[in-house]
Amino acid sequence: MLAIGDVILRAFNFVFLAIALGLTGSLAATTVYQHNPQINFAVFAAAFGLLTSSIYGVLAFFIEALAWPLILFIFDFLNFVFTFAAACAIAAGIRVHSCGNQDYLDSNKINQGSSGRCRKAQASTAFLFFSAFIFIASGIFSAIGLFKGGLFGSKYSRSAPRTGVPTMSQV
Repeated sequence: MLAIGDVILRAFNFVFLAIALGLTGSLAATTVYQHNPQINFAVFAAAFGLLTSSIYGVLAFFIEALAWPLILFIFDFLNFVFTFAAACAIAAGIRVHSCGNQDYLDSNKINQGSSGRCRKAQASTAFLFFSAFIFIASGIFSAIGLFKGGLFGSKYSRSAPRTGVPTMSQV
């Protein structure tokens, strides 16, 4: 079972990833010319994050059999790597200038001369960075669960069960 703080982080991350997926999906759909692998990777990173962190993470909160700390930690690590790489790729691709500078807009492959695309790219970069840092916090929660409960998590202790009857060592 996950901690309530972890579920709250995953809920915030769901919102950030849904916004990032909408923005990057809009950028991918409105590409007029040239190919933008940075945008395509950002769409993948946001969709992968929604599927593995938000949906699986919330299901793991309600269904204890799914809450394996090792799987949650691996998903959080992969999601951090993917979202951080996608945010850095878009930031490097747009080279973050003013969206009012027409010379900059015309020379950029991602912006393609549109100030609207420029603003969408900058916003998607910000939301992907927010999401990456939330994945760090979720990864810390998963690591704590991993160290406390073992690889597959167990709420049961390894000591003798407490049945009310004394054991031989207590007699």
